[in-house]
Amino acid sequence: ENQNLRNGDTLDGDWPTDEETDFNMVLMNPPYSAKWTAAAGFLQDERFSDYGVLAPKSKADYAFLLHGLYHLKNNGTMAIVLPQGRFNNSSDKTIREYIAERCRILAVVGLHSNVFKPHTGTKTSVLFVQKWDDELCPKKEDYPIFFATMQKPSKDNSGDKIYLVDPETGLPALDKHNHLIVDHDLFQLSYMKQDGTEAFLEPGIAEAFEEFAKKEGLSFFR
Repeated sequence: ENQNLRNGDTLDGDWPTDEETDFNMVLMNPPYSAKWTAAAGFLQDERFSDYGVLAPKSKADYAFLLHGLYHLKNNGTMAIVLPQGRFNNSSDKTIREYIAERCRILAVVGLHSNVFKPHTGTKTSVLFVQKWDDELCPKKEDYPIFFATMQKPSKDNSGDKIYLVDPETGLPALDKHNHLIVDHDLFQLSYMKQDGTEAFLEPGIAEAFEEFAKKEGLSFFR
């Protein structure tokens, strides 16, 4: 059941049971300031009984995370934006262990605190995981994890976007569709030069992760 969430809302609904609701890829940016109660409808489903152990009366990001893992197919991948505390706080150790038991942790990418301004200045990171699979992602106890931190904020402290500047003219750089380009280092940016050719900046975090994935022989980059 789809929900339109606002800060302070509680969530309710039923777990889908059809196999069509299991996914090869899940992308999530949960409303982590929304409230979630252990009495919410689908949390009473016995398949989700871990919730009561992991996060009684938690905020919503826990429930979205567990929901996503439940419906992720073996070998499937998930990316989810989480508050930085989930990666650091001792009180969140249980959920980290829960994730590691069910998935290979591929990467953690720290976002700049300005990324979600003016809506929130909460420091967040993106967690990337791949669900264990006997053939394509066999379980390991020890393996490398990709870590990266965004260096360019993409927005100023007021939440206004910072645009890439053409170094030749000092004017805002444009892409091939004549659109302004938000300046960031999440992936390699390019812009159109005055002579009509395309100029490329340094590779970004995405390109670095691609090299890591190839080196590690991850199934989706073989």
